[in-house]
Amino acid sequence: MGQMKELVKSYSSNGNGHSQEMEDELEGELLIKDAIFVRSKGSLVKVKFEDILWMKGDGNYTTLVTRTSVYSLRNILKDFETVLPINDFMRIHKSYIVRLEEILSINPRELTVGKDVVPVGRTYYQNLTKGIIKLGAGGAD
Repeated sequence: MGQMKELVKSYSSNGNGHSQEMEDELEGELLIKDAIFVRSKGSLVKVKFEDILWMKGDGNYTTLVTRTSVYSLRNILKDFETVLPINDFMRIHKSYIVRLEEILSINPRELTVGKDVVPVGRTYYQNLTKGIIKLGAGGAD
């Protein structure tokens, strides 16, 4: 078995010394698929995707807001963008990602997620409104 793994490893190496080993490990052998673990007070704390409301990137840090907690993490927003389920989360501003299911209201400048109001970037707003059903247009607005 070990020999086979070595063979696969050398086969998937792509010539520049990097292999797909890391990616394969992330894909195939995740023990817990519906959550991420974040560092908090010296421990790794499980955060379920369904509990995440939104996150804000600020330089090398990201503020992660869940139903019950707020975490300040030493990760760039892109780190989260790559691991969050693409069907559940969307970047709605250069510095914000939200859980789509938690959006309560949207206007061209901001949206409400849970109890919070977060800004929306113009181009992101267009993508967002393309993907939702809108009824009752043409009102007094």
